[in-house]
Amino acid sequence: MTMKELVRAAITGEMEDISSCEADAEAFAGNTEVAAFLNSLAAEKRERLSELRTVLREGTGFRQRKNEISKSVEAALRARATRAERAASVYSALQKVFNKPEYKEALRALSARESVILSEIRKLQANLKKD
Repeated sequence: MTMKELVRAAITGEMEDISSCEADAEAFAGNTEVAAFLNSLAAEKRERLSELRTVLREGTGFRQRKNEISKSVEAALRARATRAERAASVYSALQKVFNKPEYKEALRALSARESVILSEIRKLQANLKKD
């Protein structure tokens, strides 16, 4: 992928995550652990979007999009896990493209955070399977 495609993938992915996390959190408010996780993830990604604007020097005008609500909590977590894997790979690819060390470090931190989010999602999935 070219740099421009990677930048667009990063920004649109974050916007989609925010919209779908908020929608899923409302839909699965009965499961407080998952709803709290999704709400905190949406808040974190909102902050990250402004950080991305600084690093990528690209407009990130957030537009709320209508997303389909997941059919189950498990499906919502699977979608978030897939998105976290994709985001980590996009950030690591962007890291290779940039020359400035401070931008590389910021993208390395974003990629590491996505890996942590993925492990948190895996723990939630394991807890749901136990119950």
